[in-house]
Amino acid sequence: MIHTRSCRAIALILAVAGLAGCSLFPSRAPEILTDHDFGPLRTHAAPPGVPPVIVRARSAPWLSGTTIRYRLLYKDPTAIHVYAQNRWIAPPAALLEARIRWRLGAAPLSGAKPPDQVDRLVIVLSRFDQDFTAPRRAFVRFTASARLYDVATGALIARKTVDLRRPCAPDAEGAVTGLSRLARMASAAFAGLAARGGRVKDPVP
Repeated sequence: MIHTRSCRAIALILAVAGLAGCSLFPSRAPEILTDHDFGPLRTHAAPPGVPPVIVRARSAPWLSGTTIRYRLLYKDPTAIHVYAQNRWIAPPAALLEARIRWRLGAAPLSGAKPPDQVDRLVIVLSRFDQDFTAPRRAFVRFTASARLYDVATGALIARKTVDLRRPCAPDAEGAVTGLSRLARMASAAFAGLAARGGRVKDPVP
């Protein structure tokens, strides 16, 4: 009798251990999360004759995170989806700001007071995502506006809106590659605005 009870106890212990082993050692490997940026930044000298520029980029609240977003326009155009295994290494506005600084040859700002003759470039990113028009057809979209101010007077010197769109592969790689390319194109346009310092041609609203 005692022997039978002992056998049952041992069997119960082995069964519990087996269940615990299943929970401790799952059969599926953990998913790998990949971080992305807009590409490497190499040593870059400032274009000649460009005045010092303070660059500040921010985004609409829905773009403040690091997720890579997409929409299924053909199925549910109001729903926002994100890629589970891919993300930006920093918020897109921060990556855009770093890219523009690099193009202008500007080092990150320190706590020192900026010189008197300096401009301020303010950029607002409002769209940065991938849209699917069919299960196997997609495009990426970038929209941002920039204003260049004279720091001493607060006067608006110039402004520019960049709205870009191009086809891309219908997957996470297509989103990363396409959006990075649009961001590089936009950073060149905004850096050119700061370098030229053109006058505003239409009234400021």
